[in-house]
Amino acid sequence: MFTARRTRYAAATVAVSALALSVAACSSDDDASGSGKSGSSGDKTVSIALPPAGWDEGTAASYVIKKILTEQGYDVKTQSADLGIIFTGLAGGSYDIYADTWLPTTHAAYMKKYGDKLEDLGTWYDSAKLTIAVNEDSPAQSIEDLKKDAKDYDNKLVGIEAGAGETGVVKNDMLPGYGLDDLNFQTSSTSAMLASLKSAEQSGKNIAVTLWRPHWAYTQFKIRDLEDPKGLMGDAEQIHAYAHKGFAADHPDVAKWMKNFKLTDDQIGEIENLMRNDDRFTNDPEGAVDAWLEKNPDFVPGVLGDAATSGATKTSGATKTSGS
Repeated sequence: MFTARRTRYAAATVAVSALALSVAACSSDDDASGSGKSGSSGDKTVSIALPPAGWDEGTAASYVIKKILTEQGYDVKTQSADLGIIFTGLAGGSYDIYADTWLPTTHAAYMKKYGDKLEDLGTWYDSAKLTIAVNEDSPAQSIEDLKKDAKDYDNKLVGIEAGAGETGVVKNDMLPGYGLDDLNFQTSSTSAMLASLKSAEQSGKNIAVTLWRPHWAYTQFKIRDLEDPKGLMGDAEQIHAYAHKGFAADHPDVAKWMKNFKLTDDQIGEIENLMRNDDRFTNDPEGAVDAWLEKNPDFVPGVLGDAATSGATKTSGATKTSGS
């Protein structure tokens, strides 16, 4: 995705120590003083670290979590930061929850460094994966088909940033592994790849792009993944929510709800699509969550379980909170 995105190598931890110097250095949608470790089981303030720009699935999930907790009477603070700062702050208690930890590969180095100071609140998505996607009515069914069907795709694979982790996987593993060295692998940016995808759909042309799941493009465009029989794009990963040590003891209800928090491909794609492509919500992520919940009234009760029957929750999506 973006340059720091989907890194599948040990280099993911570069500069972590330097980044750890100050949580206050990160960009924030709350005053930095509003973040902090919950003090006791009676404290109903929770801070959620938002992922770096472009990690849309984590942003979407975080705002859904915020909505659920807010409607249960919690004061939820959100703050964005670089990954090194997030994991350092989470381990130290400056943040309570981070909902976009990819395992077992992408964030393994962070877990090795900080895992003994964190606790797993659960897996909310279990099919995170790097992919090669094509328009659904094009001929190729497998990545290896791009060799014989190259002309149908103008002998081109549209990529993202040159420094992205996925780009390295494609260039170093997938292309040579499938004998596709002659394929024109174009890299520029995620936004340019998505623009090419949109243009191809509008013109009726075939296209092959590097993508990943979950992503809103699967909701927006008529595309499908090519099979990867050699597994060169990597295995599927899980997306976890993590908290600092002691969070579940301080907030057992929240920990219980997080175990029930799950999103499917379609659900996360719909929320991301509202946030990224609906003019009403491009600067209003909470509004996007409200709109999605109005169309999915059973989601919150499914997360809350017994709490949903107590009459303590609302699912209308009308509540707005500060610090978003």
